[in-house]
Amino acid sequence: MTEDSFASAEPAWVRDAPARGAACSAVQLSSVRIRRNIEGFPFPGKCSKSELYDSAAIALGGVGKSAVWGECDFRLMDDLDDFSKHLLLEMNMITPGFMSGGAGRFLLRGAGGRMSCMINEEDHISISVTGPGPDMSSAFETIGDMERSMDIKPARDAVLGYLTANPAYVGTGMTATVILHLPALDAAGGCPEAIDAFRRERGNLEVGRFSVFGDEPRGSFFAVSNKITLSVIPDEIIDTVYTGTQALVSRELSARNKIRNARRGDMTDKFWRAWGLLRHAKKLSFAEAVDAFSLVKLGADIGVLPGIDDREWRRMIIGSRKYHLSRACPAILDQSEERRARAALFGRFIENLSSSVN
Repeated sequence: MTEDSFASAEPAWVRDAPARGAACSAVQLSSVRIRRNIEGFPFPGKCSKSELYDSAAIALGGVGKSAVWGECDFRLMDDLDDFSKHLLLEMNMITPGFMSGGAGRFLLRGAGGRMSCMINEEDHISISVTGPGPDMSSAFETIGDMERSMDIKPARDAVLGYLTANPAYVGTGMTATVILHLPALDAAGGCPEAIDAFRRERGNLEVGRFSVFGDEPRGSFFAVSNKITLSVIPDEIIDTVYTGTQALVSRELSARNKIRNARRGDMTDKFWRAWGLLRHAKKLSFAEAVDAFSLVKLGADIGVLPGIDDREWRRMIIGSRKYHLSRACPAILDQSEERRARAALFGRFIENLSSSVN
């Protein structure tokens, strides 16, 4: 398959190494997203076709005048082929609804792979900055620079703050999200208790299992984000999400230490069974692969299995998705071919890990 080069570049959260530290392997990525609407226009869902193109022209004009956005590339969604759209969706660069395209729908991508901006999704402008590991403050700083440089008059109420199509985001229009990998806590059965306690103690935050790139929740991934955008300031949102994240990471590291101190227990057997499945399976569904790879990564992080670089770990999760697997094929894989290709991908990866330590 061939795809638009616009859709082929890796996002920064996959490609770049996070800051070093014990918690980094638990924190997969941090993202800040702001939603803005242009004063004088209805929300996109109520805009006419001409209004959608007019609002897009204003947004793109603001980008064009900004040095901060200087190396940004963009595409009209209707000009992208279906395969490229699915690649972007699997990388979490666009939403499923935005993928269908339509009048005035543009996607912008920053050259560094940290930024994406959907124009005329649910709101006129939706900017996201995402980085690997606990990078929320940096993402927030970047997104602030980008917004200020656009010089666009946003729809704003003197009391409520920024107006958004979804009332849940009125106020700051901002969502800060951290994606966590909590396999030790999950394996120990401590996630339900930890999440219940988290929700009781931190009612202004949302936490739950994260659906990896559109699939059902698997692989011990969890998302923490702010629930409140009204009557708060952005700095408060960042601090609240960061503090909540650290509480869950602390519990995960404690669970990892318990497993590390009982290396001859049942968990060691589970690690090697997952390793064997990935090494020798002839067919793998995405769910099977992610569940097994989650255990293998945990085993690697606590020193039972050969080490796995965090970037390679994220690259494998993305690369094992259906459309990424199909990139080297003449046609999109059917389900049986997809499972075979995924099993071959993980088999080679585990074999190479084995060779590197022999």
